[in-house]
Amino acid sequence: MRSLVVALTLALGTALPAAAEPRAVLTYDTGPAYIAQNDGRYGAGGTSYDADDVGQRDTLVRAERATVELVLGRHRIVALYAPFLVDTRAALPTELRFRDTTFPAGTVVDHRYRFDGYRASYLYQVLGGRFGVDLGGSLQIRSADVAFTSADGSLRGVQSDIGLVPALKARLTYAPGRAWAQLEVDGSSTFGLVGDTSGALYDVAVIGGYAFHRDLALYGSVRLVGGGAEVPAQEIDNWANFVSASLGVQVQLGRDPDRRGRRRR
Repeated sequence: MRSLVVALTLALGTALPAAAEPRAVLTYDTGPAYIAQNDGRYGAGGTSYDADDVGQRDTLVRAERATVELVLGRHRIVALYAPFLVDTRAALPTELRFRDTTFPAGTVVDHRYRFDGYRASYLYQVLGGRFGVDLGGSLQIRSADVAFTSADGSLRGVQSDIGLVPALKARLTYAPGRAWAQLEVDGSSTFGLVGDTSGALYDVAVIGGYAFHRDLALYGSVRLVGGGAEVPAQEIDNWANFVSASLGVQVQLGRDPDRRGRRRR
């Protein structure tokens, strides 16, 4: 990890203040997630379906996130890995066409919905101290894999793709002492500016934590992740909303100049 900190420091070059002392903040959290919406349609003659049709609301699923954040003065670079996988089995209530495969009504299918996120963000600390404001942007790599497979293995349809999604990012922090609270938002939209393609991404979290030790804090979060895209050229239409509640741990490597307490970065 110290080698990573040194490498990123050199890469930033003269854009960073010479007196900045680098530190790294590592976080990991996990907890249950509820699929509030997951509407899909794939292929020119694809059938529209929702989360209930494939049994995604029958149970909670597990969400997890891991971040590595480099802090250099007012500058912050964040790397996020957020895998998300939902496997369900259900009997289709009506006939469903997925890409070029048609599943008759009543077919028992295994449905896989994988939506892994890899995100790199930059933040600049506009305001520090007890009330913190950080503003910047993110670039997310979306790795999606959606599949229907009949239980007997005779029918299968798959849609896989990788895409880049830019977003604005903001982080508001209140840290009066060892306890801290935070609102973190990533968001973007095509705003109808990309031909007949529409898309959006939002990741909104309310976070609260407590520093039990100088380099160790525990925190909890409630998060809404959603968005989607309608891409006529690729015959894809998918919109979803996921709500999660997680518990996590934060570990800091390097000295924190804020002596009043620990804030999650």
